[in-house]
Amino acid sequence: MDLEKIQHIIKYVEDNFHRNIPIEELEDIGCYSYRNLHRVFQNIFKETLGAFQKRLKLENGYKKLIYTSDTITDIAYSVGFESLQAFTKSFKKQFQVSPTEARISKLKIFESFLNEAQNKPLIQPEIVYINAIKIYYQSIKTTNYNNDEIEKHWDKIDQLFHKNNNVSYYGIIVDQPLITIEKHCRYEACITESPNDKSYLTKEILGGKYAKYIHKGNYDHIEDTYRMIYKDWLLNAKLEFDNSPVIEHYLIHDFDTAEKDSFITEILFPLKKI
Repeated sequence: MDLEKIQHIIKYVEDNFHRNIPIEELEDIGCYSYRNLHRVFQNIFKETLGAFQKRLKLENGYKKLIYTSDTITDIAYSVGFESLQAFTKSFKKQFQVSPTEARISKLKIFESFLNEAQNKPLIQPEIVYINAIKIYYQSIKTTNYNNDEIEKHWDKIDQLFHKNNNVSYYGIIVDQPLITIEKHCRYEACITESPNDKSYLTKEILGGKYAKYIHKGNYDHIEDTYRMIYKDWLLNAKLEFDNSPVIEHYLIHDFDTAEKDSFITEILFPLKKI
């Protein structure tokens, strides 16, 4: 089974994690029996398709708990559970705390991450509206968003375009690394021009309102910017984020300048849809 079909299945499950997906639908997409899909998926990702979907439900529920003021009951139904009791039981088994405890103690999730925050001024976001953007992407597994792994992947993509300034470059932070187990973290390298390569899938970066933060300099220190973003958000608590992935837009990068200190990255946090 080729990786392209597995990627199609992943995207389909991501888009439909909140409902029970009939086996026949996955077989139609993968063009293989569910048994073969299950075996290949588990071999590559070290978890079953069913476990993957359930993890998406719970992790998206966790993000809604800490990012929004939605009721826990509404969150339970929105991520695909049939009752609050079923959500609470599965959530506690996965994260060792109840949904209520997770919401009350959300500061603890960020505590160790923010302990390394430098004493810098808080980063103020600009609220922007972005139209949907069609992109071509490849997804990689990266342990806790390891910068070296991501850079190696971009090196391969860069060779396809040879400093083509008509192409825009984005990274999608699929998971919340403070919630997702490190080995399951995924990153999507995205471009706005077709590479004429079947290993790239297409989709749209969601249009809507985003809180736009700016990271200046090379990517080795981008975690420090995320620390200041979360610190600002936690202290001010005026924004409600959506559970959709964070987008990085590489506005000025090594195709534009050899000076890494001159790199500019827009970090786009999707805002909760009203």
